[in-house]
Amino acid sequence: MEIGAWGDSITYGAGDTTGLGWVGFLRSHFYEKDYGVYNRGICGDTTEDLLKRFEIEVNSIEPNLIILAVGINDSKIPEGQAGNKVPFAQFQKNIKELIDKAKSKAQKVIVVGLTEINEETVGSSSVFRNETIKKYDDYLKEIADVEDVNYVDMQGVLDIQSDLEDGLHPNAKGYKKMFNKILPYIE
Repeated sequence: MEIGAWGDSITYGAGDTTGLGWVGFLRSHFYEKDYGVYNRGICGDTTEDLLKRFEIEVNSIEPNLIILAVGINDSKIPEGQAGNKVPFAQFQKNIKELIDKAKSKAQKVIVVGLTEINEETVGSSSVFRNETIKKYDDYLKEIADVEDVNYVDMQGVLDIQSDLEDGLHPNAKGYKKMFNKILPYIE
């Protein structure tokens, strides 16, 4: 079985000093079963970025299971700009396209919801807001239901006081919680 996880820095495992992240915990968990687990998380990626590389990367590993974990950077409000990095309507279109592509390439598709941030730790000038993240996450849940793919809700999974390395990225403990939430959707 081949499993591919596509997404951003939280997929990559940024903030985890053990170097695992939730995808690394999956790789470790499935090691004995000889599953291939591929981490295709790139820091800073949005749905726009992922669309540019997705098909080539999927074709290179031909996964049976595709996990999409992207969207928090889309919700970001770049400094000095009025809107989100990827406007909501474009995000909706991009996610639909990613799910369609994933469904055409793998037997199973999982969409991982967005995590909350600690706005106090990140700071008041943060370009991330839980209210906006929730709006983007609500759409992930909605489109997963419409497209009949699994959705893993990450809202409330992390303790924003103790599970985040920098207010945005989980630490090893937080990634372990994410892994534990995602694993039942795979097995």
